[in-house]
Amino acid sequence: MKYIKNKIFIVSLTLALSAVVAFSVFYFMGITNLPVSAVQAALAPFQKMFTEVGESIQGYSIYFSNMKALYEENQALKEQIEQLEKERHEAELAVGENAALRDYLGIRDRYESFSVVGAQVLGRSDGTYLQYITLDKGSASGIQENMPVITKSGLVGYVCDVSINSCRVSTIFQYDTGVGVYVQSSGDVGLTDCPYKMGEQGLLRVIYLPENAKIEIGDRVVTGDLGDIYPSGLTLGHVIEILPDTYNRSLTATIRPAVDFDSLKQVYVITGFAEKQQSGEAVEP
Repeated sequence: MKYIKNKIFIVSLTLALSAVVAFSVFYFMGITNLPVSAVQAALAPFQKMFTEVGESIQGYSIYFSNMKALYEENQALKEQIEQLEKERHEAELAVGENAALRDYLGIRDRYESFSVVGAQVLGRSDGTYLQYITLDKGSASGIQENMPVITKSGLVGYVCDVSINSCRVSTIFQYDTGVGVYVQSSGDVGLTDCPYKMGEQGLLRVIYLPENAKIEIGDRVVTGDLGDIYPSGLTLGHVIEILPDTYNRSLTATIRPAVDFDSLKQVYVITGFAEKQQSGEAVEP
């Protein structure tokens, strides 16, 4: 169909040119008495065709002008959206940085003898409960093995492996890592333990508490001063259950950690502290 239309156009154009040439020849031969109406009648279809072609070209010109305007408008809107997204992202970063700064200043206010380095959580261990986390700070930031890791809420764990720009932290849920602790209200001393089933629930326990220990539900449990890694007085969690251990003639307390490990993003590595806090000097989170 396109081919036929092109052929008709070529034939029509040829006839029009032939008519113009014929008219010119008659004019130069002195034959000027051809009826004007006849010439006009012969050229009328071609005038109409050329008019339609001109209108079509003008229409296409307007169409492409409109398309260009729409493209430029879309580009402008796209740039505005990208700018808004950038501003939103920067605002979110600012909010996160402000929150981290408040946490840092709060920790420095509570633990004046501590030197700390802030770090972001990069990864978490696989499994049903959190035994390890990876941080974005390493030896280049002064991080060393066995340094305690905390948040404003309490104890996270300690650094167990260090590379130049990252480190791995063994959390308080690690089953083979016991922490010496005491109940803040009574001073009764025990040792943390985390059986697999409790770790799945995000809980741990304190074992070897004295059989006559004066502890209650809701009591705060903090780090003691007998270990080599943690300074005394760091909050571990709160008692939610007390059970007798008839085999060892002692008590076992179930603890809910003070730190929300599910939403853990920002932590602080204690790179140094002047001296361990004495029992009874735990700081409220």
